[in-house]
Amino acid sequence: MHINKHFIPTGIQSLDAAIGGLETGKLTFVASKPGQGKTAFLVNIVTNTAVTHHLPTLMFSIEMSRNNLYERLVAKTSHIKIRLLRNRDFSQEEYKQRILPTLDNLQKSPLYIDDTAAIHIDRICQQTYRLYKELSQTGTIVKVVAIDYFQLIKEAQTETNRILAKLRKLAHDLQIAIIVTIQCKRHEGNIQPALSDIRLPIIDIQKEDKIIFLYGNANNTIKLSVCTAEHKSNTLQIPFDKDSGYIG
Repeated sequence: MHINKHFIPTGIQSLDAAIGGLETGKLTFVASKPGQGKTAFLVNIVTNTAVTHHLPTLMFSIEMSRNNLYERLVAKTSHIKIRLLRNRDFSQEEYKQRILPTLDNLQKSPLYIDDTAAIHIDRICQQTYRLYKELSQTGTIVKVVAIDYFQLIKEAQTETNRILAKLRKLAHDLQIAIIVTIQCKRHEGNIQPALSDIRLPIIDIQKEDKIIFLYGNANNTIKLSVCTAEHKSNTLQIPFDKDSGYIG
């Protein structure tokens, strides 16, 4: 897929067809209730940007350790079940043909991970600016910042809109795409979440923000809809292999 300076492909073809990809200079949220695949969704995107397209990508994995995140990255890329990776329940042939090349590709990819727990928004900004400056000296720049997940940023419950303002400024100043997972309230059934379900006291959604709602995680598919402050798209239904975390 062609990559331009305004949109970065997610690697999920039907989603890219609907929204053009992640927009640089803007925020994209991925929202769902717990257990619907937010982290798997984000892992698929950063794998596409960093490993497939070699675009420098910085991921703040606030909930999950670096090792656990790498398990997901390897499972997604090699199409081997996470449970089998954790238990080392795979053959020598699978290791040589699928796992080893995946590990090699990950190590060579421009994927940078910060797994600081309860991170402050100021550290997120500082780390991003620092990496941007370091890479610019080598002739490249950060293109994507991924954050998993919003409510785990320090003081997210009381300083929501200050954090959002800093993220918007960061995206605008560096002209990077920022994608953030965000948790919705639990409710029964597989109904589509709404803005009012986001587990924050107040969240200032601006017209240029996009929110991807995930829901209906069943039968090896996941449903999503894309929403802005002014518009809601049609629902997309996308294959989702829960065992490996592969979406698309």
